[in-house]
Amino acid sequence: MSILKGINDLLIKALNLLIVIAMTGMVVLIFAQVIWRYVLRQPLSWSEELAQYLFSVVTLFGAAILFRESKHINMSLLVDKIKNPGTRKLVNLAANLFSLIFLAVIIYYAFPMAFLILEFEVVSYSMEWLMMGWIFLMVPVASVLSALMLIEATIAALQLKEKEAN
Repeated sequence: MSILKGINDLLIKALNLLIVIAMTGMVVLIFAQVIWRYVLRQPLSWSEELAQYLFSVVTLFGAAILFRESKHINMSLLVDKIKNPGTRKLVNLAANLFSLIFLAVIIYYAFPMAFLILEFEVVSYSMEWLMMGWIFLMVPVASVLSALMLIEATIAALQLKEKEAN
């Protein structure tokens, strides 16, 4: 567990930096688009698309951070009505298990698709230097990171349950 925690600690630092860079890039690109479109009357053809990709970075990799902190939206309406703490933890454990299965399916199918798109050398419509395979690769990579974070959070919850039992 401590090895996984150490790895995830490093990954969280890298993900936080990545998200700050992506958010900053989004703000700069959108601001530049406004200036170029309304002040210079020469709209940029690529800035909106790149801002969308940066938003995807924030969303997908931010999800991994939320898995680590167990802050994803869950069925709190249902879970909060469960009075028995053991049953509540069992429901949360089942939700984590289903999430892990879902992430595994995404990883299994998305990696080959992203590599296929890279192999075909598909490029962005407005940015010929950007290969779309790298954009598609965000999904399975973020899913692997999310799975690592979710495994750690699940193990921590199970260990907490064992400590409460003792």
